[in-house]
Amino acid sequence: MNNNYIEFKKKRELGDILTDTFSFIRINFKNLFLIILKNTAPAIILLIIALAFMTYVYSDFIGEFSLGIQNGNDLGALNITLMVISLVILLIAGVFFYGTIFGTILYYIKSYVYNKGEINVEEIRTGVKEDFWKIIGLSILSGLISGVAFMLCVLPAIYVYVPLSLVFAILVFRNTGTFDTIGESFELVKNEWWITFATLLVIFIIGIVISAIFSLPAMFYGIFKGIVVASEGTFTDPGLMTDWISIALSVVGDLIRYFIMYLLTAVSSAFIYFNLNERKHHTGTFEQIDSLGKTE
Repeated sequence: MNNNYIEFKKKRELGDILTDTFSFIRINFKNLFLIILKNTAPAIILLIIALAFMTYVYSDFIGEFSLGIQNGNDLGALNITLMVISLVILLIAGVFFYGTIFGTILYYIKSYVYNKGEINVEEIRTGVKEDFWKIIGLSILSGLISGVAFMLCVLPAIYVYVPLSLVFAILVFRNTGTFDTIGESFELVKNEWWITFATLLVIFIIGIVISAIFSLPAMFYGIFKGIVVASEGTFTDPGLMTDWISIALSVVGDLIRYFIMYLLTAVSSAFIYFNLNERKHHTGTFEQIDSLGKTE
């Protein structure tokens, strides 16, 4: 067993989940990052292209909009089609990136848990490959459920988000079907909704704060660029505010933010899942008792 092994199958309070989430990431970051990079390389490339295209089209849209207003033109002159295309491409790229990175992280944890701290790269690769489309389908189904709940009211959307945040962990650790996973997520959170919500909220806030740091280079460059453009007297053309440097900084910042948020969310969801599973089913306790019996 790994000397730095962190036991997942046990009850935890909110503070313990937060502490162990960051401890696990700190201890495993190097190996986990390399495996994520290897497994998600195609999705990362697609996402970079989509982000760059979206940033370019958006900046061009803003420039045309501003000039159109100044010249009294209507919005018909703007390239709305490219905006829609860029959004669709970004959505597709985001779903693929989301599926591959979540699958990789959770299968890494599954290998970690069942091999007591040792990692089997082939198990991770095979698991992600076999369940990739399940994860994609589950993400789409969860998104539709959340969308319907949001249209009803904000509170139902928040309510369903809590159990739906655990569906990928349930899919990976229990090897359930897509629809069974949705049902089990609500059953697992039953009577534990508030503590789960509080944990997810704290993780989300921490992720936002950390992610915001990586927005600073693009923001500072934008300020610098604005000062330069204004000093040259060409500020009336917003298109001049965007160049390859601003696009690169924006894309890199977005990519890092996505990575941080998904990493924190995936790892914490695994700890939350095992915590709730232990409270309801005592799986880890029974396994420890069984192992003690065998050693004796």
